[in-house]
Amino acid sequence: MTRRLRNAVASVVTAASVLVGLGLAAIASPANATANPPTTLLVLGDSLTWGANYFAKSQARLAAANNFDVVLVDSRWGRRISGLTSTRYSGNAALKQLITDGVRPTAVIVALGTNDVAIFTKRREYVTLIQDLMTTIGVHRIDSTSTIRGSKRFNAALGQVLANYPLANVFDWAEVAKNNPKVIDPDKIHLTPLGHEVRTKAYLEIAATLAQRASDMTTTTTSTTSSTVPPATTTVAP
Repeated sequence: MTRRLRNAVASVVTAASVLVGLGLAAIASPANATANPPTTLLVLGDSLTWGANYFAKSQARLAAANNFDVVLVDSRWGRRISGLTSTRYSGNAALKQLITDGVRPTAVIVALGTNDVAIFTKRREYVTLIQDLMTTIGVHRIDSTSTIRGSKRFNAALGQVLANYPLANVFDWAEVAKNNPKVIDPDKIHLTPLGHEVRTKAYLEIAATLAQRASDMTTTTTSTTSSTVPPATTTVAP
């Protein structure tokens, strides 16, 4: 694996229930992005991860593999997946705090679950705990500088061409998504059910506007046709 992860979200399951690799990335700010953001791997674990890091130098070896620019290992004894507010004992709380502190992982290895099994027994409890962590992790797309640059060029070209068509308008869907993030699916490309509804309503509004515009442009012209018939000429022979 190489640094191609810069523009991709890692998604790898490395061991059922206990060790899971999940993608997490921040959306680059178009205004400030001048280069691809550094890639960061976060390993979120319990005492097993602590031991692996202490005795086998996990963090140093992960960094030496040079797959990511930054490698962080955050592990605590007795840590569970979620369900607590303590960053020491809750992986979910620890991840939230790291994000608040400015850490923006490109990928996350979640090495948790052992302590949850020791405490909880019901499947619905597991589902709730895992879902809580997944909600925090989310799935976010990285917009590389080339993508941002390409988008700006496209929009500029669109404006240039449409300048020659005074009846054409641009509907700014990006602004809609920015003001209401709930319309966008976690993959940051497609739409949620709410997004489908909002977009359909936008089509309806645009269609009504276009229909009115077409109506305003249509005029009924009554044309009057006159025909002049010259008088008959009678020629009398002499």
